[in-house]
Amino acid sequence: MFGKYLGSVFVVCLLADILQTSSMNLTSPQRPRNGKVLSLFQIIQFQNGFCMGFGNRNGTCYTQGECEARDGSSVGTCANGFGVCCAFTLSCGQSTSENCTYLVQSSTSTIANPCTYTVCPANNNICRIRFDFTTFNINGPVTGSATATIPALTTAGGAIGDCATDIFTITAPGNFAPPVICGFNTGQHMIVDASRTMCNEAQFSLNGMGTREWDIKGKLEPKMAHEFHILKQLLLVTQYNCGDEQGGPDGCLQYFTGLTGTVSSFNFPTTSAIVDPTTTHLSSQMQTMCWRQEMNTCAICWIPVVLGSDTITGSFGLSVSKNKLPRGETDGLCSGDYLQIPNAQSNVETNADDTFVIGTIGSDVNLSDRICGRFFSSALDDAERQLSRSVCTQQRPFRMTFQSDGDEVTLTKVVTKNPANLNELNRIPGGIVGFNLRWTLQTCS
Repeated sequence: MFGKYLGSVFVVCLLADILQTSSMNLTSPQRPRNGKVLSLFQIIQFQNGFCMGFGNRNGTCYTQGECEARDGSSVGTCANGFGVCCAFTLSCGQSTSENCTYLVQSSTSTIANPCTYTVCPANNNICRIRFDFTTFNINGPVTGSATATIPALTTAGGAIGDCATDIFTITAPGNFAPPVICGFNTGQHMIVDASRTMCNEAQFSLNGMGTREWDIKGKLEPKMAHEFHILKQLLLVTQYNCGDEQGGPDGCLQYFTGLTGTVSSFNFPTTSAIVDPTTTHLSSQMQTMCWRQEMNTCAICWIPVVLGSDTITGSFGLSVSKNKLPRGETDGLCSGDYLQIPNAQSNVETNADDTFVIGTIGSDVNLSDRICGRFFSSALDDAERQLSRSVCTQQRPFRMTFQSDGDEVTLTKVVTKNPANLNELNRIPGGIVGFNLRWTLQTCS
């Protein structure tokens, strides 16, 4: 646990007749029997725990000397001013075992290639390592372009979504590694398993032209460390139950807490005003997202985010549709790219029997495990799948997995119509979009 090391400050005190006892657990000297005043060293000890610094930087509380010896930099004070909040910044080719380490690359086209950062567990109690992408912008994948008219013939379906120039990877020795990603991923995060004997490597391989920048904060998560969870509240502005794993359940690449928020596929333009028709999700993804069940919540619902005034392109599109018109699909019709939501239920407002109610399942409500197509919906009525709906599940623990294959379905023969079942680029929204969903935990009835 990070707190096992203690920082020490040696203070020389000339004791007067009246001694003050510090709140920092100072050892108060005793006046000798002969009445003389003694001068001695006193030791102030504090745990090397998490601290909040300035300039959007956090760190670990060390003495000034300890921070300098570890090649850290002070971003504030801690321990009532006796320590400094020590932050660590890693450059390409360097390694660290410090908590709250930042992997930083300023906006420039001159970057070591490949750029590798080595992150080692601080001790044998470390089981998960979290990487927060404060800024992440490298070259994106091969893109497609959805159109309302008949698109041109193309054989590029196997390349669409591939990270053909720049890639980012994180290793997880002895465990399942995260998928390869590229493009825009600001605000995303990944949590990987740590090894007891080997370090994790985060690597950027840059093979295209352009300007890139990133600012990634690495946080080492101790297993079942209650004291660290309390400190983490300040960092993530959330609350944790005693004994909970901040790193999330096993197998979860991403972990969300709170009552509401957003979640998206990697390379989704979450900060854009609209969803451009060229928005393309990444190939060969296995992105498992997990949510903590907050107090008095019994279900979770998702619905696509509307960016600006965009109500046409939408924030969801995975694969082709069953029919010529774009619509949502479920289960057996989702084989290439899809979201897996165990026991997903529709929450449509057109029929009272379909409305989602915790603890009950309507007679005409469709239970699905996979969702794909051009609209986000698991409605039983096909007509209701031509608009995105709220989709919910009461299955716990709350979990959703995004699975994508290595190919996109594109048009390879001449057609006179524009069917959505033959080409992911046919019609708007396209089947190459990916997803950007708002999630909300539902209170128990």
